[in-house]
Amino acid sequence: MRTLFILSLLVVFTLSACQSQADLSQPPDIRYGEDICEECNMIISEARFAAAYYSEGGDARRFDDVGGMAIYHAEHQEDVAQFWVHDYITEAWIIADQAYFVMSDNLQTPMGHGVVAFSDQAQAENLVSDVGGMLMTFTEVMESSGSESDSHSHSDP
Repeated sequence: MRTLFILSLLVVFTLSACQSQADLSQPPDIRYGEDICEECNMIISEARFAAAYYSEGGDARRFDDVGGMAIYHAEHQEDVAQFWVHDYITEAWIIADQAYFVMSDNLQTPMGHGVVAFSDQAQAENLVSDVGGMLMTFTEVMESSGSESDSHSHSDP
């Protein structure tokens, strides 16, 4: 009887441990108006600009701006399971390396990085025609925004 009780407890603990692990193949949930951006510590309020990822260790990272995610990653160099961004028009999640990005000084984003994502290349190209800027890949966004982290270094002069 005691053995059955111990086995039952082990099963319950095992199941609860499995349930608490994040599904790294899905984007982290963001509670808009509540969750805080990892990079700037401000409340994430607009899905169309938000981005996120899970570290390989299962830690969720949430951002109010794609550029903020790039800077944070450049500074922390975490192993990432998958980067996620939102489509600027539909607000649907997109795997970041499958998205088309527009970077423009004429785009107002939460932290002023001027980067938005699209699932559709033609929509991204239309925005470039409308506001100027560049059509970019995720790698290019990460490299260009990540280089901004050099100018935000925390070292003393």
